[in-house]
Amino acid sequence: MIQLSHIGEVLISRMLESSSEVRNLVLGDVKGFDFFPEIRLNKCGSLIFDGVHKVDVSALSSESYTCIAIEVKLGLDRLSKNEFNKRFISNCGTSHLETRVKGSMISILEGRLPEQCTGNLSVTYSFKAYELRESWVLICREKVIKNWDERGYPNLSKNCKIVCFESLVELYGGKERFNLLVSDLLDHDYYNEWMGIHD
Repeated sequence: MIQLSHIGEVLISRMLESSSEVRNLVLGDVKGFDFFPEIRLNKCGSLIFDGVHKVDVSALSSESYTCIAIEVKLGLDRLSKNEFNKRFISNCGTSHLETRVKGSMISILEGRLPEQCTGNLSVTYSFKAYELRESWVLICREKVIKNWDERGYPNLSKNCKIVCFESLVELYGGKERFNLLVSDLLDHDYYNEWMGIHD
C-alpha cells in the first residue's frame, strides 16, 4: 500500500497549483508562484549538497527569481518536540573530506550551515537559479501539531511557518476532491515515464 508520505510532495505541489485557498494558507496573499517537487540544492560556497538535500516543494517566483522552500513531514511517529529536535535540528557539519554538507534539510533551511557555506542557498529549475528566501514553510499532520500545542514546539526559528496538512485538504475541497487528486496521481503511467517510453 502506498503511504501518504510516499506521494506527499507531488500531492501538495498539485494542491498548491490548483487551489488559491491552499496557496493563501501556505504562502499568504502572494501571486506569481509555480510549484515543483524535490529540487536539489545548488552548491553553497565550496560545499556541495548530497542528493537527499532536496527542497520537498519549491515555490518559485519567475518575477523575483526567489524560492520559498516548503518542507513536508506527513508521518505521525517520532515527531514529538524532543524527537523532532534530535532528528532534524542541529548544526550541520561536513563529510567527504569537507566537500559536502552533512545535516538535515530542516537544519539547512534554519541556516545552521558550516562556515564554508557562504552566500545564499539556491535551487535551479529549467536552467535558471532561484535564491531561497529566509522564510520557509513546514507542513505537518494535525495530530503532530496538537501534540506540540500541548507539550511544546520544536526549536524552530520565526522564519518557519507551520501549516496543518488536514487544513490544506479541507480548503482544497475535502474528501471527494482529495480522492480524485490522489486517484489521478496513482493512475499515472510511471513505467513509460521511467523507461523513457512515449506513446
